[in-house]
Amino acid sequence: MSYILDALKKAERDRLREDPKELDDFASSNWDPYQAPSKSDLPRYLLLLAFLMLVLGALLIYSRMLNLPQPLIDSTPVQPGLVSAEVAPPTPMPNLVDKALSLPQLQISGHMYIDEGSASNRLFANGRSFRRGDKIDQHWTLSNIGIEGIEINAAERREILPYR
Repeated sequence: MSYILDALKKAERDRLREDPKELDDFASSNWDPYQAPSKSDLPRYLLLLAFLMLVLGALLIYSRMLNLPQPLIDSTPVQPGLVSAEVAPPTPMPNLVDKALSLPQLQISGHMYIDEGSASNRLFANGRSFRRGDKIDQHWTLSNIGIEGIEINAAERREILPYR
């Protein structure tokens, strides 16, 4: 019986050798066609390592971009019952008015001037059409459209911007 099984195995190997995948498949006498090829996990680990390095690099760059100022903390110990005569000067607040009133970014593509004070005067900027009195952004309002430029104002500040 074992002679018959050995002969059947040999015949099956010979049949599968007709379509060899590699040179060892063709030349080897103990090649088993039913043996699954071993798979390596190395590509997965390399991909995981590359992803982790990318995430760490992005976090490093992001943390450097933030560069938040650290709060000033007095690290001198205070004993109970004693009052320190030294008082840190207050940190100056950034001038929020100046930042809020920076000029708006306008990409003027054209304008239409009919007559002084005409309701048909238009300013074409940032993909929109503006008339007199329209808000350009949260602070700036278009107050006049002239031949040479536009006039905008915010709070008490007034600016004249030429078209060119």
